[in-house]
Amino acid sequence: MLVLTLSGVLLYFAFRDVSWGELLAGVGQANGWWIAASMASGFAAFLIRARRWQFIIHPLGYRPSFRNTYDAVMLTYLANFAMPRMGEVVRCGALRKTEKIPFESLLGTVLMERAFDAVCLLLIAASVLALRFEVFLAIWHEVSAAPTVPVETSGGGGGVAGWLYVAAGVAVVVAGAVVAFRRRRTSPAGKLKHLWRGLLDGLKAGFRLQRRGAFFAYTALLWVAYWLQAVTVMLAMPETMHLGPVDALFLMVVGGLGWVAPVNAGIGAYHFLIKCALLIYGVHNGVVFATISHETQSLVMIVFGVVSWISVLWVGRKRPGRDQA
Repeated sequence: MLVLTLSGVLLYFAFRDVSWGELLAGVGQANGWWIAASMASGFAAFLIRARRWQFIIHPLGYRPSFRNTYDAVMLTYLANFAMPRMGEVVRCGALRKTEKIPFESLLGTVLMERAFDAVCLLLIAASVLALRFEVFLAIWHEVSAAPTVPVETSGGGGGVAGWLYVAAGVAVVVAGAVVAFRRRRTSPAGKLKHLWRGLLDGLKAGFRLQRRGAFFAYTALLWVAYWLQAVTVMLAMPETMHLGPVDALFLMVVGGLGWVAPVNAGIGAYHFLIKCALLIYGVHNGVVFATISHETQSLVMIVFGVVSWISVLWVGRKRPGRDQA
């Protein structure tokens, strides 16, 4: 309930100054070809993420097929519409079902992957901060100017919002533990020991990459795909097409924070943050940008997520070791 309330409040502040007529008019003025390119970039990111996950799993001694790995990744995003961060647990459960890989080990690889992505996002944010310090400072004041929004801006620890991010991460581990415990018929101590060993195996896999160069190359491609999503939506709108590559990087960082916020699929958080970010550039219909970007990517996630769900349910299970090395 708290998650839905937070999402609703953020949606209110994002859309409160925009009428439906203005929103529809802004969407109607957008270039459909650039929007299609943005959707294609988003889909490419899913494919890249699936392939990169395979590299982390390989040190465990399994070779999951690309199709099954991709289906599991798509179920991540589909499940996040129902409950924030639950997609990571569903993702591991799906690949366990199709490839017979221990759930606990898969959860460890996901935690490793997400931690690595968080570091990448921080590094990119630091780079953008150095290039656009005045923009970051302005958006900080913009967010702080909305006192009724449930975002704590004082103090050094991130406040309520920071604790919600931590809670979301803990929820993934707890949910994974519950799933693992329910599957095993051993004592609680045995279950906990097995879960811990599986998580450690998955985490260690990230440090024993067999194709380290390919992993980092796919990581770079992943962030390029995310950046292209911002670039293409910028070019689709007359109000933002004058912005440059670094500005697109800035919007990618802000939007990334919105997507990982502890709300269902970034709904509300993404719209509010992007609106605030574009206000810094004098774009007063930034919610149109946010709506186009978020809803088109959501459409891709839902459509292909449902297809992957059907695939996991009906295609059948495959033995490990049938994929390319």
